[in-house]
Amino acid sequence: MALDVYAPCPCGSGKKLKFCCQNLAEDMDRISRLIENNQPRQALQQLEVLEKKSPGHHWVVTTRALVLLEIGDTLAARDLLKQFLEQHPENEFATVLYATSVFQTEGLDASRAAIARAFQKGARKHPSMVSGLAAAMATVFRARGLLLAAREHLALSLRFAPENQRQEIFVRLLDFDNDATLPYLLRSAHPLPAVVGDDAVTAEVRKAHKYATVGCWRTSAETFEKLAEQLPQSPEVWHAIGLCHAWDGSDAVASKALHKAAELYADLPIAVECEAIAQILDWSAATERAIRMEMAGEISSVGRLLTALDAAPRLQRVELPPQDPNGPPLPTAVYQVLNLTAEEFPAADQLSIDNVPRSFAEVVVFDADPQVNDPAEIDVTGFDDSQFDEACRLVREASGELVSWKDKEPTGEFVPRDIANLTMNWWFPTKTPVARRRQLEHQRWHNAVHQIWMNAPLPTLNGQSPASAATQPEQRVRLLAAIYVLDAVCLRSGYELNLGEVLQSLNVEGLPPAEVTPETHLNALSPLQWLRLPLASLTDEQLTAVVNRAQLIHHDRFLYEALKAVVQRPACLSELDVMRIYQTLADLCRVHERREEAFHWFAEGRQYGSQNNHNFEQVWSWDLRELLMRLEEPNDPGLASLAQKFVNYYGPKLPQMRPYVEQMFSLAGAPSPWSTSSIITPDSMPNPSGGLWTPDSPGDPAPATGGGSGLWVPGM
Repeated sequence: MALDVYAPCPCGSGKKLKFCCQNLAEDMDRISRLIENNQPRQALQQLEVLEKKSPGHHWVVTTRALVLLEIGDTLAARDLLKQFLEQHPENEFATVLYATSVFQTEGLDASRAAIARAFQKGARKHPSMVSGLAAAMATVFRARGLLLAAREHLALSLRFAPENQRQEIFVRLLDFDNDATLPYLLRSAHPLPAVVGDDAVTAEVRKAHKYATVGCWRTSAETFEKLAEQLPQSPEVWHAIGLCHAWDGSDAVASKALHKAAELYADLPIAVECEAIAQILDWSAATERAIRMEMAGEISSVGRLLTALDAAPRLQRVELPPQDPNGPPLPTAVYQVLNLTAEEFPAADQLSIDNVPRSFAEVVVFDADPQVNDPAEIDVTGFDDSQFDEACRLVREASGELVSWKDKEPTGEFVPRDIANLTMNWWFPTKTPVARRRQLEHQRWHNAVHQIWMNAPLPTLNGQSPASAATQPEQRVRLLAAIYVLDAVCLRSGYELNLGEVLQSLNVEGLPPAEVTPETHLNALSPLQWLRLPLASLTDEQLTAVVNRAQLIHHDRFLYEALKAVVQRPACLSELDVMRIYQTLADLCRVHERREEAFHWFAEGRQYGSQNNHNFEQVWSWDLRELLMRLEEPNDPGLASLAQKFVNYYGPKLPQMRPYVEQMFSLAGAPSPWSTSSIITPDSMPNPSGGLWTPDSPGDPAPATGGGSGLWVPGM
């Protein structure tokens, strides 16, 4: 397609093509067609010819640089653009291309100044390229554990993305906010605070916001820092400095500013939020840390090594999932190095938090990959302590001469010591019921919070324990922030912290509810403001928005409260997936030791499903969910009657489901209901007279009485 002579000239002059570079239009149109037809080498040849006719021409140089970038010759593109910009620093397109080339050749750190110029100069005229740069930077920041920078660069990328790329970037942003491996306090928007003052202050604030809008957060932070010289006691200024530095990827500088803001704020909730974020950012600079180590070795025979490791008494092989054809290749084998042998494992019914087997290290075996010339390798990883040293010794002894070992080295991952002290890697014997595992995990975390954390000296509390700091009013902000950081750590590990119980144990008053009016824009709220929303006071529209956001962020305690509130609002339910709400409520109760309440939500969901179209499928799906949960505790008194329903009611209607249900029983260590006549009695049979079985029918399952762990660490 011929170039539009009335469009802006591609040289960047701002003039129309007709009145600028029309003499090159025919040649450049031919070169454009070569590029479109995937003939970049031919296009470069034509550009070199044209360069000789019009040396240093803006349009020719930038097009040549763009082609070089597309074919991967980023070094040549960088050198070409660097020389060109020395003569023409005002060229916006070349500025953006140069930043891209430096980023690709030299990495993020070396390209920061070039990227800042590109964002400032190119955001308006070349938004799609700015969007691509920001998205690439977000990936690097995420890998480095600089989470606020990663999220804000994704948001910047979305802001400038072309329409055909917005959906992909939006999904990346949603995935980030939904990533439960990250502290929830960093998984949402953090709007800049309002800084008020005279006309001169207002002008500087406006300038700082302008820089922030195009991703020049370091310049924005520097502008706020100049304001801090005039307004040293303004918490809003220090808050803004902290956020801008965090968005720029400077967590250490950001945390200092946020600590300062927390000290100055008279508004307690905002002070606590600044302090909590600062405490998390301090993790990357923690001096007391548990460092993750790796001992690697090259394997001479993978088959013989696996035989040797399988025979080692304290190594337990992990069952790997099936290989995903679209996913990365799985290792050949994975083992856990335990403190006990299999013969020493306690019986499942005698497990307690004191005798559950513990894992000290993980062993991963990789087969050779001839395609990339990688040899077979074994890696042993764990936190650097005497137990890891013992695990390494056991693996060395088991492997014998089959492995050529290297010295152990740090992986770059670590956990602050005060957090590492709360965690423990357990290995449950194979036949331990799932429900029992959850009970023990719940008990362990409860003890870790109330016995270890409560009495441990914390750097964030100036070396005092929470129990001691609770008696000192001047420590209130830091203590409340530490509690919310603890909440994030517990949630990451699958434990729902009872916030009220912790506050009561410390005799500390919590934060007040957030002030909300019908005009409040909920999307502008920060994570801690979301948690403080007065759910009962929200309008139906606001509560619906809260539920949607809560299902994304998935802070379990807040999600549970929001869903319980919304099921009481019929007007809201018409806008939501009601079946998903009941299912989520049941799942939350199941994993957080509210087993009886989970059965209540199963019944509610079953009742709702029975009133809808396709009610047989709806009720069947609820019964299947309940069966799965009851099988988590094979001695559940309600299992027999529910199993009978699957044999006598669903069996004749859905004969194809029998092998799947039998497999469920087998995995739970329970006999098949089709082969166990003792659980089938005439008195407990569902009503055979016709009609759909409902929760009110005879044979309704009676309610019975009655998660893994991990941590986000900087760099993971």
